[in-house]
Amino acid sequence: MDTEKKSDRYNKLDLWETKEILDAILESQLSAVSSIKKIIPDIEVAVTKSVPLLENGGRLIFAGAGTSGRIAAQECAELYPTFSWPKNKSIFLIAGGQKSLTEAIEHAEDVLAQGELEAKKIKLTSKDVVICLAASGRTPYTLGVLREANLSGALTIGISSSANSPLLNEAHIKLFPNTGSEVIAGSTRMKAGTTQKIILNMLTTSIMIRLNRTYDSFMIDLVATNDKLIKRAAFIVSEISKVNLESAKDALKKCHGNVKLACVFLKYQDLKKAENILKEFSGNLRKCLDN
Repeated sequence: MDTEKKSDRYNKLDLWETKEILDAILESQLSAVSSIKKIIPDIEVAVTKSVPLLENGGRLIFAGAGTSGRIAAQECAELYPTFSWPKNKSIFLIAGGQKSLTEAIEHAEDVLAQGELEAKKIKLTSKDVVICLAASGRTPYTLGVLREANLSGALTIGISSSANSPLLNEAHIKLFPNTGSEVIAGSTRMKAGTTQKIILNMLTTSIMIRLNRTYDSFMIDLVATNDKLIKRAAFIVSEISKVNLESAKDALKKCHGNVKLACVFLKYQDLKKAENILKEFSGNLRKCLDN
């Protein structure tokens, strides 16, 4: 497997000076990041095919084991607070269940049937987008999820750093960042893990932009659940609507913290009209403000 090979570049690593080790790790991480550039066309296809499915009620499903599962879970968790993406539309499946988020569960990833079973439980449909991550591309649990997703007609996206692996061979969209050998042979939490996180960031952020959940480079669908985010919401409304912070806060209060609605309300000064316009343009704030 590509991710398991030992590189001569790191021979006698344990005898190196600490600075040499740090330089080598950084160098490896940068090379991993650069490998993503070559697959941007494939990521673009994934975004383009995902958007209409999600617009029509589909869900984003993430699946993985070990490090890949934890990276998937992290991405899944961020979608609601950042974009107000409904919690029931974003699901992660991880080998070994919730306990695996904080500790390794022995052999949890080795049972293909368990992946199939857990995928069946969430009743996948042809509207869903299923993103499966496995650095080796051979993790049985993740392959079980992938195969069940394919049977359901869902759009499947495979992310693996191993060429010609079962995961890439069977996924509808194949994302292969060619990260090569790790500094520590087989420790795919490093280069392979970095690329998985970046690719997921690219995928989900681009999808949410296309689903009208941003305006300019502002997160207009954020959920203001703490003081920092409440201040950020007011700042965003102030910047977009060109009003002072106090006016932005007042508008947010009238609009129950909804940034989009507050911006439209400030333009029309009529809450009911703002609600109707936002609905008419399917939450596309730019169209609402340009109307």
